[in-house]
Amino acid sequence: MKKIFNVTICIFLLFSTKVLAQDINEEDFFCCSVYELYKTSTKGISTKDNDDADINEQIVINVEADESYRDEKQEITILKGDTVIKRGTETIRSELTNFLQKEDRARLSGNVIYENEGLKVESPYAEYNTKSARTDFIAPKYKYSSLDISGKARYGVRLKNKKMFLKNSTYTTCDLINPDWNLISSTTELDFEKGVGKGTNVFVTVKGVPVFYTPYMQFSLDEQRKTGFLVPDFSGSWVKGPDVVAPFYWNIAENMDMLIEPAYIQERGSQLQTTFRYLDKSYSGSLFISYLDDDSEYKGSGKNTRDNSDRYNFYINHKQKFSNNIKVDLLYDKFSDKDYFDDFGSGISGSSTTYRTRHAKFSYNNNGWHIDSRFIGYQTFDKNINSSSQPYDILPEIIVKKRWDNDLFNYDINTSISQWNHISKVDGTRSDVQLGIDKTFYLKGLNITPRFKVQHTSYSLDNQIAGYSSSPSKTIPIFTLDSELTLSKQLQNKNIAHQIQPRIFYLYSGEENQDDIPIFDSQLNEFSYYQLFRDNSFSGLDRNNDTNQLTLSLSSNFYNMNESRNIFTASIGQILYFEDRNVSIDNSTTYKRANSNIVTELQYNPTINTNFTSTFLYDTKGGNNKTQKSIHSFQYKGKKNNVFNASYRYRKDDIEQGDVSFAYGVNNNFNILGRWNYDFKNNLNGKDSGDIETLAGLEYESCCWKARLVHRRFKIDSNSYEKDIQFQIMLKGFTDVGTPLGDLISSSIKGYVNKEY
Repeated sequence: MKKIFNVTICIFLLFSTKVLAQDINEEDFFCCSVYELYKTSTKGISTKDNDDADINEQIVINVEADESYRDEKQEITILKGDTVIKRGTETIRSELTNFLQKEDRARLSGNVIYENEGLKVESPYAEYNTKSARTDFIAPKYKYSSLDISGKARYGVRLKNKKMFLKNSTYTTCDLINPDWNLISSTTELDFEKGVGKGTNVFVTVKGVPVFYTPYMQFSLDEQRKTGFLVPDFSGSWVKGPDVVAPFYWNIAENMDMLIEPAYIQERGSQLQTTFRYLDKSYSGSLFISYLDDDSEYKGSGKNTRDNSDRYNFYINHKQKFSNNIKVDLLYDKFSDKDYFDDFGSGISGSSTTYRTRHAKFSYNNNGWHIDSRFIGYQTFDKNINSSSQPYDILPEIIVKKRWDNDLFNYDINTSISQWNHISKVDGTRSDVQLGIDKTFYLKGLNITPRFKVQHTSYSLDNQIAGYSSSPSKTIPIFTLDSELTLSKQLQNKNIAHQIQPRIFYLYSGEENQDDIPIFDSQLNEFSYYQLFRDNSFSGLDRNNDTNQLTLSLSSNFYNMNESRNIFTASIGQILYFEDRNVSIDNSTTYKRANSNIVTELQYNPTINTNFTSTFLYDTKGGNNKTQKSIHSFQYKGKKNNVFNASYRYRKDDIEQGDVSFAYGVNNNFNILGRWNYDFKNNLNGKDSGDIETLAGLEYESCCWKARLVHRRFKIDSNSYEKDIQFQIMLKGFTDVGTPLGDLISSSIKGYVNKEY
């Protein structure tokens, strides 16, 4: 049976005592019984703890061993076998330990294993200072499990302050035996408390090949924010050459920081971008400034009509909560010119930006009252939009609303007043008041809700069209009756419920001439299944439809009770009109049809990972082409980011597009990525002219690094394309090199998850 030797070393500050032990004969020194081991145990060694213990503190070191040998003259205790030294959270194991009481030191050899707060060090030889709690290692191998880092060195020192110093060392998050990448340095300091690593004469190697060198490097060991230079970012075109960004991160305070990014953009010049962020319990915000001095390419393109070719973007956003009821949201966004997104936008959505907004919003909520105020302005980038087509600025709008739910009836009020401003169109003030009353009757499987609302809208206008009133108004009575029946049944011998829901919705909206009312924010809503049950076919407040109509719809769904999910849902509906409709956006269109298009929606989920949706708009009077709109999409999402998407969109006399995208794992490490977005109606000018965006990419991921390579070709206007090839290398727990591609891939491939690495 294993023998256990316990040594308790009490370290008192400011004074020392001699070793207390039983007097034994020299021939009895090499004892082997438990009793004799206990007799030779060390009772106390005096030393001094350097750090922050108080005068009465005593630090206890417990030692276990199979055998012990004691030399009283030399004040040496030799521990043999499976020896264990414990001091607080520190544990050191070895096969042989020599305690040198005079030197306050222990020499350990033979499979030395040091463990403390997640750090594990293995070494053939180590020395432990019982006074300072310093441990020196020869040829150590270390591993910090919580950060998943490891390495080895020729020499290492572990201090009580949680720092570790290494000589001729390596650092990696890969397997230590055959790492894919390594950080090799002459000297390394690892501060696990602050989460900072420092190295001198640093080489970064990939598969044993040096790819980067720096005489000094500071790097992060965890997610703590730290001031310092970040790894340079290389992006841009392989044809023109890389754009280079050298970012510097400034951790100003616990609740604020700044990222400063000086850059050089090929064929354009030097750029400086700065992002400042702040955060508090009641407020948060950010400030972004981008400035490119004298853009060479822009100046030579002939597009610039300004006095200089400087390009800039200034953005500030501040959100604050003054109490539980009051919130403020301020946003200002300013760009130097209309070509900014054409030159600097990413992808088709970025380069085709039409306008950007600025706003100031205020909201107050208390006891069911909701008060919202907003100022909204725009900066337009589409050069094809003339001044009359630009959106209105709102200076300002105030909305007040409240609802009272009572046993007898429910009441609500919704009022607003707004000031609209435009450079070339009719503008002015609009006031709107809506008063509503409703009641829901619940019967077995049947809900019936009658509702009556009166909406009054009045205007005070400037620059009104000749012949029209400068103070027009409209008062519209609106009545709806909504009834829905629900029939449910569980299928025999199955945990599937079938539900059928017929619904009848009646709407009456009074007719009033609205030709003298300008269009500030109204448009005809796109017809959909949900439009069947709205009390106005127009958005905004400038138009109310004049209608007397009845909606008939039917929904059916199958529900898996075991998995708590819908398997299949299908809905169909149509509106029957009892009268013609004369109100329109252009004041000239009359709607005389007796029924609307038939709209259907379908959703099918045969498995948890598979989803199919379809929307279909069918016109019985559409002649040879009765399909007005159809949207169909399919998605399969498997394990490990395997995704396949296919969709088709069609709108009569407008668009016909197909979109296929996928992320497929060839094996556990290698993925291929792709997307093809195609416009069938634009394939008129030769090969590939219908392409909207094509993407092809490769992604490799191991346990400790990931690499991405993406080639894209996307349309920036009706006849022009842009190509780029971008790459990214991510060394887990260390740094990224190249262009961040996760967000780009996830926006192109629906369902792809950009996982933290």
